[in-house]
Amino acid sequence: MNKVLENKYPYLTNFFQTALNQHRLFHSLIFYGSNNYLQYAMALELARKLNCQEDGREDCNCQNCRWIRENKHPAVMTVSKIDNKTDSSKTVISEEQVNMVLDTLFNSSDYHRVFIFCDAELKELNAQQQKEYDEFKSTGFNPPQGNEESIWYPSGVNINCLSTVASNAMLKSIEEPSTAVTFIFLTNNKDDLLQTIVSRSQAFYLPDYKVIDYNIEFLQKYFNTYPVFKKDSALEFALSLLNYQTENNLESDYILDSIQYYLTELLKSNSQNHVLQNIIFRDIEKIQDSKKMINSYIKEQSVYEDLAFYFAKR
Repeated sequence: MNKVLENKYPYLTNFFQTALNQHRLFHSLIFYGSNNYLQYAMALELARKLNCQEDGREDCNCQNCRWIRENKHPAVMTVSKIDNKTDSSKTVISEEQVNMVLDTLFNSSDYHRVFIFCDAELKELNAQQQKEYDEFKSTGFNPPQGNEESIWYPSGVNINCLSTVASNAMLKSIEEPSTAVTFIFLTNNKDDLLQTIVSRSQAFYLPDYKVIDYNIEFLQKYFNTYPVFKKDSALEFALSLLNYQTENNLESDYILDSIQYYLTELLKSNSQNHVLQNIIFRDIEKIQDSKKMINSYIKEQSVYEDLAFYFAKR
């Protein structure tokens, strides 16, 4: 597997490599998280491995691997509101676009076809976005379009850019997949997709390891026995989160991101412990739910209590 992605996501790359070796990779995948560039790189890496004419090694220089790195492979298609457009709309992935994708399935192919759905725009990047782009380029892959002044920037697909009508047009093909076809959806939160697509897909969280100085000392008291969590300390834990936020004039996002950072560090240091990995993935999903509660204007104390009781009851 790609070394950059392997270092970032050792558990996931190991999982995908095993699935590929056993010819058991699911036909519809959802990658969710905040770094859509790395999701896109992971999707391209899977497309490369599926189409490699040799042994799939990272430095393979076969024609298919070269095409995919250059983003020019005829069977690996990026579908967004600005990529592979068949109509004049620049605001949504249209039903016509989806039908164009599905029409290609009627033609025989020697390749494994991969369709990557995301939102995207061409723009001038800010400093943080430029770092994400540089990291994406370090994987050896190229974006589908753009130049130095107007760079292709992916974002998560959701029901606003991938409409219910367009999503429904894909359901039969996802439910009854053709041979050698894989659908990959890139999104910030899997709940942003139509539930009927989610239920027919395998979802994987790709955490974003941003370089932020998180102080996690205030968590140690409660997480030193993780994944076991002391039930009688749930309310105390929730109150400690609220007090720490207030005393240090922090946003709730920082508190939740600190917990997520703590868990992702555990994730990286326990790459061979699949049982613990699965617990961590579920807990990170719960933190994402907590963020959605905050964004829905639920009081921070209630959100922290809900999270604390989740840990206590798990």
